[in-house]
Amino acid sequence: GNSDSSAYGDGGNCNVTALDIHGCIATYTPDPNLAYDTGGCDAYASSEEIAGYLRDLETDDSVRAVLLDIDSPGGAPQAALEIEEAVKDTGKPTVALIRGYGDSAAYWVATAAKTIVASPESDIGSIGVTSSFTDNAKQNAELGITYHSLSTGKFKDLGDPNKPFTEEEKAQIQKGLFTTFEHFIKTVSENRGMPIERVRELADGSSWLGEEALEKGLIDKLGTYKDAIAEIEAEIGEKAVVCWPQYSGGEDY
Repeated sequence: GNSDSSAYGDGGNCNVTALDIHGCIATYTPDPNLAYDTGGCDAYASSEEIAGYLRDLETDDSVRAVLLDIDSPGGAPQAALEIEEAVKDTGKPTVALIRGYGDSAAYWVATAAKTIVASPESDIGSIGVTSSFTDNAKQNAELGITYHSLSTGKFKDLGDPNKPFTEEEKAQIQKGLFTTFEHFIKTVSENRGMPIERVRELADGSSWLGEEALEKGLIDKLGTYKDAIAEIEAEIGEKAVVCWPQYSGGEDY
């Protein structure tokens, strides 16, 4: 957030709650002290946390609107769904401001907002689902490594990179991807009021810069933080005083 009218915490005079959705979207934030594959993520937005703040708003009549500050390449579909549903459950007008990236699961989240504002330089869309991994079996064989796979059920070790990937396993994963893909398309169609076949045409995994995304109906307006606040003020009919509950401290944000 970047407004002089902003405050941290729960300040009693706030009529807008702003939430950052930055980095990879996950159901929870992994413990940085544990060894895990980050998948290229240097930051996380957890639906557990964000949906929690949104649930608090369901009974808070002093907050009249929500601002989602989005800069994310995407993440887990379940996490996107949890945030989308929590936004809708607040019953409050919501504006999404897409900054650097609003792609994939992050675009899913953005569609929950009544209005999506983005920069001409924002990267938007990437409607699609992926689940790819490396098969090390040939390399292991060349190195003289024998990998013993022990499991019950032929799909229990699905995706294990040290065993050959079979066509049957590929079909199993693809089936799940298409189920999520159809859910994503349906969500965009309903939330954006677009014919489902139009969304399907756009859902090839491509992303677009702001102006083209606007032409394609993926966003509503080109603009900045000030434009997003102007949209909110038009909705609530009063000056926006913004609180960022994810942060604490005395200064403006």
